[in-house]
Amino acid sequence: MSSVESLSDRVIETDVLVVGSEGAGSTAVLEAITQGVSVTVVTKGSNIGRSGATVTGDADLDVDSRSLHERFGLKGTDTRDNQAVFFDDMLKGGKYLNNQKLVEIHVEAAPDRLQDLVDWGVKIDGLLHASGHSYPRGVVIPGTKLMPVLRRTVLSTDVNLVPYTMITELLTNRGRVVGAVGINGATGEFMVFKAKAVILCTGGAMRMYPYTTAPEELTGDGSAMAFRAGAELVDMEFPMFLPGVFPWPPAVKGVDIPFLLSTGGFVAGWMLNKNGDRFMRHWDPINLEWTTRDICSVAMMTEILADRGGPHGGVYVSLKHLPDDVIDHLEDWMPPEFYMHYGGFNMREYLPDLKRESIESVPASHFFNGGIRINEQCATSLPGLFAAGEVTGGVHGANRLSGNAFTEMVVWGHRSGRFAAEYAKQSPDVSIDGEQLREMRGKTFAPLERKNGVSQAQIRKKMQQVAWEKAGVLRDGDGLEQALAEFVRIREEELPQVSVRSKDRVFNREWARTLELENMLLIMEMVCRTSIKRTESRGALYRRDYPDTDNINWLKNQIVSNRNGEISVRSEPIVVTRAEPPRKVLKYGKTE
Repeated sequence: MSSVESLSDRVIETDVLVVGSEGAGSTAVLEAITQGVSVTVVTKGSNIGRSGATVTGDADLDVDSRSLHERFGLKGTDTRDNQAVFFDDMLKGGKYLNNQKLVEIHVEAAPDRLQDLVDWGVKIDGLLHASGHSYPRGVVIPGTKLMPVLRRTVLSTDVNLVPYTMITELLTNRGRVVGAVGINGATGEFMVFKAKAVILCTGGAMRMYPYTTAPEELTGDGSAMAFRAGAELVDMEFPMFLPGVFPWPPAVKGVDIPFLLSTGGFVAGWMLNKNGDRFMRHWDPINLEWTTRDICSVAMMTEILADRGGPHGGVYVSLKHLPDDVIDHLEDWMPPEFYMHYGGFNMREYLPDLKRESIESVPASHFFNGGIRINEQCATSLPGLFAAGEVTGGVHGANRLSGNAFTEMVVWGHRSGRFAAEYAKQSPDVSIDGEQLREMRGKTFAPLERKNGVSQAQIRKKMQQVAWEKAGVLRDGDGLEQALAEFVRIREEELPQVSVRSKDRVFNREWARTLELENMLLIMEMVCRTSIKRTESRGALYRRDYPDTDNINWLKNQIVSNRNGEISVRSEPIVVTRAEPPRKVLKYGKTE
């Protein structure tokens, strides 16, 4: 018996391993399969469409309006739009930190990838004109309708689907990725995957914060394991917040109905503080609530921290200024998945009489603009490792425009599948380092073997509160330094002492959450270190001690790398192909 077999409960060999099964992962699988390689896809859920962020997306997919008119014949399009205008809007939205090589590919490939979805059977529900876009571009495709189509299409191929499995580490040998290890929750098995190429499609890290729109699987696993393996990350100071969600009651905490009724562009709801002040007039007197989401989130949090919010910690969203019949007929013209029947809930049960009363709203962690650094082929700085979707950085810069998450997942999922398959075809057989595998197995099972120790739930709750107060929507140098010190202390002192109460390996959620906790702490440390170094406010990063956007000194991307296990941060000039940003200091929220 080989050392690999003796150290593992099951070994799976494949040409391409896709970690994450949803929007980006499914499209990666479908393209890789067409290249004639063997493909294995791993998901934390029970099946494709049963975990991750895509299925929870409300959601729109951005394609330039002219292409939508000429190619798809959608109503409501505007032919004055084109891919060049879309490109410019993305740079303005990202405050010019976007990698312009990636943005060019993004806008050019979007129509073809939408065509793929339509060919597979996805139905388009409408078209939106969201904030930050010059023209209508948001093709309405709710995640609840998208993922069943992708699941059916993927499972019609000969892909090997491995459910209930959390990948915990990447295997490397001689400077390249050669596979991964993980635990199967349904069996308790320690699994080894030998692969010539690995694609990470694991999404963001939004569960670091107590208020979030994200499902529980979004804990930064991909970015953390890529860092530990030696891959570079970029733009980690820009976790994005949505304005906003219900802070109360607990049953619907994180549901974004308040956003849809105010800042989302669907209904002209007003945001008010407890004094009745429509406070967005101080931040964007022209667009008010329909400004970009980064500005709205900062404005909301400013009111909340100044104790001008409601009893549950949120600002107020009011429709009382609208005629009664407009309020009566909201769901007649809004897609039902966007409003009253969110996720199977009847939201009427949680809403007051909107003709008479307001609802509370609080910003929530919604997306990660930064992540694993990729090139135009979705290759990372580590040979054999590819990435696509929200786990990556570079496409969005400092802030993402509405609808671009779905575009990103299909454009870059497709490209990652193609180029990872090409890499795998040219790669020799891989071998696994037995000593590395032994260390990974020991680390994975350590929480089960400790008889007594610290509770992961207590650490997680403490970490989330520190993140929210000192490294969230509003930040400053002192708070960031305090947060960083606390995260480092937890990582060094408490994390090694975490013990799992149940020693059963089968469906042990506490065990899996303990493994996720290390990833979350690592990502939060990156957020703090990069935020401290960036002495300005830009996009999704607002520093109260540096409130201006400094285009003289900070038109740079911050690159995070692993230096002997420690986080190293360096700056590099932005990647410019055709749009040179204005080189001057600007008021926060302005681009020129």
